[in-house]
Amino acid sequence: MNPFFRSTCCLVTAASLAGCGGGESSTNNSGSATSANQATANSTSTVAAVTPAPGPAVSPNEKRMTIEALPATQAGAGVAVGSLHMVRSASGIETDGLGGGCMVFEDPASAVCHKDSDCRVPKYISGAGGPWAYCADQKCWIKPADKAFCWKSRYSTPQQALQVGKPQSTPKVTLASLPAQLFQGPAKNQIRARVIACLNGKYKTGDAPPCAGGTGKRSDDIGDAKTLTK
Repeated sequence: MNPFFRSTCCLVTAASLAGCGGGESSTNNSGSATSANQATANSTSTVAAVTPAPGPAVSPNEKRMTIEALPATQAGAGVAVGSLHMVRSASGIETDGLGGGCMVFEDPASAVCHKDSDCRVPKYISGAGGPWAYCADQKCWIKPADKAFCWKSRYSTPQQALQVGKPQSTPKVTLASLPAQLFQGPAKNQIRARVIACLNGKYKTGDAPPCAGGTGKRSDDIGDAKTLTK
């Protein structure tokens, strides 16, 4: 989990929010997205590992929450799955637990990026399923489709709220079904995957959820990138 990307302030841009949160999804084949989760530069210096001091204990009665995108995992030979969960945090937001997360894959051919609008969904990926492109760690990451790669509260009727500490998983993905252009390594059989997640703050009925470009607070997280083998 990459703590830098977690945010509990009022964030902008419908584009990246629609890709991972609780609102309606759209396609950004033109790459016209701007995310609050802009990537930080990769450091080339060597830093000794330091074990951080434990943070203050969180009260079991704490009402504020954040979302955590957990690392993507290999759920069997050639199968990947992502997960996310909601946790209590004194620096979190008041929420009804509505949100979601998606598994995304690094585009090996992408140039250095600094914001989502620097990235585009490759032409070899169909626009029919609601693909999206994101920028993280100065690389472009692709969500090939929406429902096939995401868990979202809005997929259920009524909407399914996240429960504290209970992970929700994205659909399992057979890696061999992904476009060959996303694979890398000497044998072209490895792919880089991670989870992006968004938690909506409270919002009024009829308003757009914050994770879909509405006003209001939200919590975001981008999980650690993992290399998986098909």
